[in-house]
Amino acid sequence: MGTEAIELPSRVASLAEVETWGDAVAEACGLGEGDRHRLGLALHEAANAVLHGNGADPAKRVRLGWARGEGRLLVTVGDEGDGFTRPGPAPGTNLTGSGRGLILIGHFTDGYRVTPRDDPPGTDVVPVFDLSE
Repeated sequence: MGTEAIELPSRVASLAEVETWGDAVAEACGLGEGDRHRLGLALHEAANAVLHGNGADPAKRVRLGWARGEGRLLVTVGDEGDGFTRPGPAPGTNLTGSGRGLILIGHFTDGYRVTPRDDPPGTDVVPVFDLSE
């Protein structure tokens, strides 16, 4: 992870700090306007770990970190929740109040992975951006 890794309490107010952190990562990586926008949108969706992963429990933390290498930027958003099963493709349009975040992350990035963690317990969502162009 980059040196600017942070931990935030699971409060909706923390989402503004995620945006500020994402801007700093974009600056450190020299991202252009389009890539900055993609990073910001992906981070906004991944930071929903505050609500979905941690259930807005302020005693739980959301961890943000990043690493750059081999022409890629990897951003890690980790929660302390119970985890989830990554949904498969579904027919039709999802009009429920939630459940579209990973689909959006997939569109805004060059790939992502979802990794359950044992220590500390939780789940990491890791959006990947290709910087080789």
